[in-house]
Amino acid sequence: MKTRNIIAILAALPLVAGFTGCKSDEETEAKPAKEILIVEGGSIEFRGNETDKSVAINADCGWTVEYEQGTFDGKLTVQPLKGSGQGTLVITADENTSTSERTASITLTSDGGLKQKIAIRQTSGDPAMNVSKGTFNFDAVPTESQLLTITSNTSWSIQMPSGVNWLHLDKTSGGNGAEAIDLSVDEIQSDADRSATLTIKYGSNSTEVVVNQKGKTNIELSVSPNELPYFQAEGGSQMFQVTSNASWRAYVPSSAQSWLRVEPTEGVGNGEVRVTVTENPNPERERLSLVIIIAGSQSPKQGDVLVQQYRGNEENTQREPDEGDNPDPTLSRKR
Repeated sequence: MKTRNIIAILAALPLVAGFTGCKSDEETEAKPAKEILIVEGGSIEFRGNETDKSVAINADCGWTVEYEQGTFDGKLTVQPLKGSGQGTLVITADENTSTSERTASITLTSDGGLKQKIAIRQTSGDPAMNVSKGTFNFDAVPTESQLLTITSNTSWSIQMPSGVNWLHLDKTSGGNGAEAIDLSVDEIQSDADRSATLTIKYGSNSTEVVVNQKGKTNIELSVSPNELPYFQAEGGSQMFQVTSNASWRAYVPSSAQSWLRVEPTEGVGNGEVRVTVTENPNPERERLSLVIIIAGSQSPKQGDVLVQQYRGNEENTQREPDEGDNPDPTLSRKR
């Protein structure tokens, strides 16, 4: 009978030893182990804008921590890296500003060799963007370009306003991170201020940047000569000079548009204007008109050029027209 009891006791010893996973090899006392190592939830999840997380460890033994950053391309730390019994792990990460989720893992190992692997997941951040400045101001004669810095966690593109050809950007699209865009403007050729609004699209959102430029304050304009030589009755063309530091337009009064035209009708800076008249079929009247040059719009400058043509079938002898020859008495000859 005694022999049977001894055999039963010896047979049970390996089973008892299997419950002592947290005990070192030096310990000989046989004691059933508890739930040796448990992390609440079995996984850890961050929102994109969360930067720290605490999780409880339930253990009855010593443990160590190892972790792999996985797709976390920024800061990721786990503390403490070792402990005993009950404890708390604090995981710290950068805010996820990308549009992709990030994953990592933690491995806890007990003194007895039990391992538990915990997945860490951080959701993607919402599309976000910051611009260095919302408004850029340029002088009429710009001396240098300016930088617009866009910081975003997603791809973006800049929409230029239709018809704006005086504003230049060295790039109009980009992606995640910070990018500098060089803004430059042409010299303004008017005394009127101008402005353009850039729309920056990112995801389903957008933001705007305004670019302003002041108008010129010193518009200059002169024409030479102020009076063209008489045109012959059969018509022809002559030139006059425009001197200006701005854009200008050439106008012909409506009363003369049937027989007089100018080319070009607009220009920038110094230029030449060709005046062309058709044949004068009227033997009773000479023709007379002004070509008007206007520069600026806020405080416009004006230059006038007198255009005269002999009556039809008249000999090619220059003379001043009689007062009765003027088809438009509201015009006065420019000297």
